[in-house]
Amino acid sequence: MNKTALVSVLTLMAMLSGAPVGAQNADTANATQKYTQAELNASPYLKSVVTREGTMADTSKFKKKGPYKIALAAQGPTNSWAALFDQEARYHVDQLGKDKVSELLYASADGSADKQVPEVEDLLSQNPDALILVPMGRAALAAPVDRAAAQGVPVVLCASGVDGDSYVTEVGTNLYGLGVRMANWLTDQLGGSGNILVMDGIPGVDTAEIAKAGAATVWPKKPGIKILDEQYGQWSTSEAKKIAEQWVAKYGKNIQGVWSDGAQMSQGIIEAFQEAKLPVPPIASADFSNGFLRQVKDGNITFSAGQYPNAMVILCIDTTLKILNGEPVPRFIDFRDKMDKTQDVSKSNIDAFFNPKWSDDVFPPIFLPDSKMVELKYMKQ
Repeated sequence: MNKTALVSVLTLMAMLSGAPVGAQNADTANATQKYTQAELNASPYLKSVVTREGTMADTSKFKKKGPYKIALAAQGPTNSWAALFDQEARYHVDQLGKDKVSELLYASADGSADKQVPEVEDLLSQNPDALILVPMGRAALAAPVDRAAAQGVPVVLCASGVDGDSYVTEVGTNLYGLGVRMANWLTDQLGGSGNILVMDGIPGVDTAEIAKAGAATVWPKKPGIKILDEQYGQWSTSEAKKIAEQWVAKYGKNIQGVWSDGAQMSQGIIEAFQEAKLPVPPIASADFSNGFLRQVKDGNITFSAGQYPNAMVILCIDTTLKILNGEPVPRFIDFRDKMDKTQDVSKSNIDAFFNPKWSDDVFPPIFLPDSKMVELKYMKQ
């Protein structure tokens, strides 16, 4: 990125946050992504992310001597993504040692905001030094975060956000930008003209609606792109396959591209095409699993995929330790800036991510050693 463009983006961040340009964090993936003022005004999420990326949190009041007792309020092992999230967290804490983290308090929400709210209250009653929260509901978890702040417990949001502003920072990625990138890739593959299908995640869920909104800003700019149909696939392989079978039966060879908001759905879509003996068109996927990579590699399918790695919990833990050490941190941390192997994946770099020995339900990158993956039955000997 050239210097002039970088300064332009940082100036925009400064205007939004009210902070001087010198206080901005230039080391962000979204510094390469420009947004119009109209886009920022239309998306409170996008405006918040861009603002917070450019704002540093003063954490001096949280500085204390370790070792630390850290609370982790997680989604719980409701699927392989969340199960490996927990394993990455426990392994990383073990590697840090008791002299840094004396205890990791853990609570599983089993994917439910209703269950998570009292669990967070229980964790706070144990007087942790900090709370890492994977929010199961943006509105529902706002009050528990406020209570943590009132108690003097710094909160790091991990993989999702909450309403309000009582947390110290959020670790994730710009989901709006992800939707835009995948949509632009698809339209570029088609030369700006073609019939496409769009499959969104779960209606009303922030992570689905935000990516959808980002992609939706691209389609009108490409008048040659025609959306044949758009439906929610519920982030389910079986549901996505069912919908894709209907698409294939109705549109057949007229389908020239697919935008999908998740690996599970992308896998079902590919299966529908393959079982109908039709070539799989270029597919843009918001994230990927090892199983998805196996499919596209075996089928020689043109694709691009972003990612939402469960291993981001490592960054959440390390950020928490920085806060407890009194180090300033950005109020939004994009894992694409800070973690290895978290860039978009395509045919050109698939071999850096796909592991034929991993099970299909692994979401790369993984930082657990092979011996641990074998022990957990996510990897063949």
